[in-house]
Amino acid sequence: MYDQKNKMPFCGLEGKLYPTGVKAPKYEYKRKLSDLVLKCSLTQKKYKFSQWLDWWKSPAVQNYVKMGYELNLETKIQEPFKPRQYGDNLEEVVCFIMRKPYTRKPGMGTFKKVADSIPAMPVQEFAPENAKPVTMEDYKNLDNQREPGDELEEELDDTIPF
Repeated sequence: MYDQKNKMPFCGLEGKLYPTGVKAPKYEYKRKLSDLVLKCSLTQKKYKFSQWLDWWKSPAVQNYVKMGYELNLETKIQEPFKPRQYGDNLEEVVCFIMRKPYTRKPGMGTFKKVADSIPAMPVQEFAPENAKPVTMEDYKNLDNQREPGDELEEELDDTIPF
């Protein structure tokens, strides 16, 4: 396993949406924002949605901001701890999460170019050693060796038996 000594604890503001009973493309989960209660994962303090900026300004969250963390909105669908009496036994959890931005680490390796990954092959010669190049005169001599209509005057050896 990797070392988790320097890892900061999870920092998020979490609330729940409940199923509407309809399927997509309509909205499957909803909740009035005036009823939505968001809970801080660090202090366990509860906030209304209109107070989320107070959560952002709290010293615990500002430590994350100073370290370069960014605020992300993430959701997940899960079964609730306590089963619901009506409707689907699902809920959607909405969470404002402080996440460290991704920075590419140098030296992790990159993709090679195709030329680097395939070894160079020696050049092959297709002509034998005693071959001589063909010239235009050779092409002209090919035409002169045969006259048109020669193939038509040839007699056939076979006779047709009917």
